[in-house]
Amino acid sequence: MTFAQNRPGTAARVVPLRRLFHLAEPVLRRGCRKSSIADALTLTLFGSLACLPFAFLAGLVRFRFSQADALSSLVGRLGGPGGRGALRDALAEALGDPTLQLAYWVPNRDAYVDAEGRPTGVDPPPHGKIATVIEHEGRRVAAILHDAALAEEPDLVQAVGAAAALTLENERLDAELRARVDELRASRARIVTAGYAERRRLERDLHDGAQQRLMALGINLRLARDQIGSDTETASLLDASLEELNQATSELRELARGIHPAALTDRGLRSALSGLAGRSPVPVELLQTPDGRLPAPVESAVYFVVAEALTNVARYAEAQQVKVAVVRTNGQVDVQVSDDGIGGADPAHGSGLRGLSDRVAALDGRLELTSAAGDGTTVRARIPCA
Repeated sequence: MTFAQNRPGTAARVVPLRRLFHLAEPVLRRGCRKSSIADALTLTLFGSLACLPFAFLAGLVRFRFSQADALSSLVGRLGGPGGRGALRDALAEALGDPTLQLAYWVPNRDAYVDAEGRPTGVDPPPHGKIATVIEHEGRRVAAILHDAALAEEPDLVQAVGAAAALTLENERLDAELRARVDELRASRARIVTAGYAERRRLERDLHDGAQQRLMALGINLRLARDQIGSDTETASLLDASLEELNQATSELRELARGIHPAALTDRGLRSALSGLAGRSPVPVELLQTPDGRLPAPVESAVYFVVAEALTNVARYAEAQQVKVAVVRTNGQVDVQVSDDGIGGADPAHGSGLRGLSDRVAALDGRLELTSAAGDGTTVRARIPCA
């Protein structure tokens, strides 16, 4: 038979009955009567019971020291170096829960996100976990998703959370920024997609509407010209009108192509770039183009990068030759347009390249310009392409 005291966070104190008899043995040896044995046992028992508060106090002190050690270890790690995830690891070590997760509160979303800014579930928490909300200066900062076994030590979880509240607030701001960047990226992608669709619609309207009407008008004028015969003055007037009509049709076709090239939609990037090269007043060599089709927004961006670069070469570069390469590798498309002209191009002085830079950036890409004086100009674009 034993007597034990067991409390969460303290070790059990066990007093064997044999020890009680050992304590009473001196009394028995002095020749006490048999009735004195019971008295000695009773005295020893009450003495042991009197020690129980001291055992409880010792266990409580050990628990408080353990809690203090956890907080001290956490504070020490918070002050050290570490990237994203260091706070989670420090909290997991302090609470003894390697599966611990953090969720950061984003007020404008009224929801929680993870460290990457992605939405994460807290209510209800994942199976087997409990969410403890951490506040800083009266504002919700984050939630610690910890093992359900720690529910028996809510004070420890709150104390650890309070110690890390300032760091949690900093990481919350970082997570909120990442969430907003993701929203901005998605918004820009939607704008690019909508712009691409609108360009295609305008190109179809011009092709199927105005261009068709001009072509019909040209046919009627030619029929009238054939019927006039030898009336020189009227024939000359009709010939001049037909010439103007042909120029207007050509300009409208170029306008439609500038809005969105039909060849790009119908036959793909290689055919569209070949058309650009054929119309360029400076000889163009197509070094490489992708074999298959690319996503429509990416194809459009590549086409207009090359088109704008060739336009600038024709206007300013005084070049003898241009080389164009479009390569798809490692999940991205690399575009390079190089000329052997006079160089010295400055993107700050023109709106064309700035507009292209914005178009490429909207697809999470990057546009670069290298143009040393006397050493030609190179335009490079790198566009992600899954």
